[in-house]
Amino acid sequence: MTAEARDARIALFGPVSATAEALSRRLQRVRSVSDADQVARALHGCFHLVASVGGLVRAQGSISGACQLFYGSVKGVTIAADRPQTLAAMAGTGVDEELLAMQLLAPFGPPWPLSTRSVWRGVRALGPGQHLEIRPNGSERTRTHWTPPEPVVPLAVGAGAVREALENAVAVRIRGSGTISADLSGGKDSTSLCFLTARQDVSLATLHLCSSDRANEDRLWAERSAALLPDAEHVTVPMGDTPGFFAESALAARQELEAPLTMTRRPMLEYIAGFAASRGATRHLQGIGADELFRPSLMSLHALVRSRPLAAVPHVRAVKSMRRWNAVTTVRSLMGHRTYPQWLAASADQITGERVLGTGVGWEVASRVPPWTTPEAVDAIRRLLRRTAAEEPEPLSPLPVHHEMLRLMQANGTIVRASSRVVADHGVSFQAPFLDDQVLTAAMSIRLVDRHRADLVKPILTAAMRGIVPDGILDRQTKGDFGPDLYVGLRHHRGHLLEIFQDSLLARMGLIDAAGPRAALRTMHADAGLLMPLDMTLANELWLRSLPSHVSVPNGSPLTRTSSSHTVQNTKPVLAEGRP
Repeated sequence: MTAEARDARIALFGPVSATAEALSRRLQRVRSVSDADQVARALHGCFHLVASVGGLVRAQGSISGACQLFYGSVKGVTIAADRPQTLAAMAGTGVDEELLAMQLLAPFGPPWPLSTRSVWRGVRALGPGQHLEIRPNGSERTRTHWTPPEPVVPLAVGAGAVREALENAVAVRIRGSGTISADLSGGKDSTSLCFLTARQDVSLATLHLCSSDRANEDRLWAERSAALLPDAEHVTVPMGDTPGFFAESALAARQELEAPLTMTRRPMLEYIAGFAASRGATRHLQGIGADELFRPSLMSLHALVRSRPLAAVPHVRAVKSMRRWNAVTTVRSLMGHRTYPQWLAASADQITGERVLGTGVGWEVASRVPPWTTPEAVDAIRRLLRRTAAEEPEPLSPLPVHHEMLRLMQANGTIVRASSRVVADHGVSFQAPFLDDQVLTAAMSIRLVDRHRADLVKPILTAAMRGIVPDGILDRQTKGDFGPDLYVGLRHHRGHLLEIFQDSLLARMGLIDAAGPRAALRTMHADAGLLMPLDMTLANELWLRSLPSHVSVPNGSPLTRTSSSHTVQNTKPVLAEGRP
């Protein structure tokens, strides 16, 4: 959607609430690129915005990164794109081995601000709430147009704002569509989107992938919800009838070339996209992002302890009991505080060893390298973390819980963005309304004390959806788990996985000892969470294998160097599957 007025032009890419006429009227009041803030804040949806006023260009994506913007210098001129490999092709650069090593960190890759540096050399990504300004001479600067709100809004008001934002987020994706498909997992997140969609003038088709675990209650709750949505088409598919987890290991799978991305399982995504396309849908709704917005984390309780200690007491007791902490662990976990640079420096010493879920708090989810990472790669990762910490970067928010939320939302945005590109040939895109700027802002505005309830899961979302989703569905207290299906997929595809690591490109680069993942594939895993390092390693390996043939992979790693400037063996332009 485009508009033009005097010396100002604007273009929006993606589902957005504006009409062309309304956009033109708003543009009449734009006198500088800074005025584009007023345009963007008035719009619902998830989109890229590009504006030009008086020769100055402004470009931005969404806070979550579901619409992300990358930038770099090409012959002295700043170029922005929605794919980093596009910029690498234009600049004739290749893969940064040091940053590729950082991608081994599980579960979400490098911490902020290293997360804004692409594995393609010389390419950076905008951070949450940032936009890029490109001057007429080709130089650039990044500016901040959004900062996390203060959590001061009471639930009675905030729930209404979340509800309105979600209604609009769903409405913009439905506009102009005859049919919308959606996940109906049985959880509160996707179920809320289905009931919001059912209120619109559109045909709804839902898909429930049934876990092979008989103890998983998701199917029961999905069936209850489906019975209350009689005008929609509901399809339930046993997991055994789908490609399942780890099926990509059987393919010379083309990956999204942006970066190694875990949790983007192409065969499963293509199965879902095929379902949507068969129903005539071009957009498929998913509940991604709701957990990070509405399920209180340890960091949320940490913030509540510091701001309202008396109100936090019953929640602290509950956490202490559920996690079987002693008094010392409880106090250390919920009362400790370090600056972000201090935390980042300390994380360099903690990247090895087993990752224990649910213990301690930090600015971000604790990252670990896989146990088969080579000492040289571990040292390189530590050097980069310490060097970055020494630069004393500012966190995404002064409030650690909001910093953590934004980093997790960025991880979710990356998953959604990459997933849509993987299934682009089906003519379907994945849409995550919970990642929209307006939804995120409304959720983060609500008081910390209102985010916790011992008798409710996701109290904010529950309050927002009251009257839209039936009470009997909203009051669910359990949550399904697909851990058993991971085991089934691993068992089914173990042979293909072992073949991949017989001749590992990561091992050739000196990043891993390939005997490690092979041993892990033959080992019994009592906790599905322990499969995270394997998942990250597989994502990196498949990504390397998917690179175009003219991009060579070096044998032997230059990671022992102390500088981040490496010589690339092949600097020919890289094209993304034929797309510039």
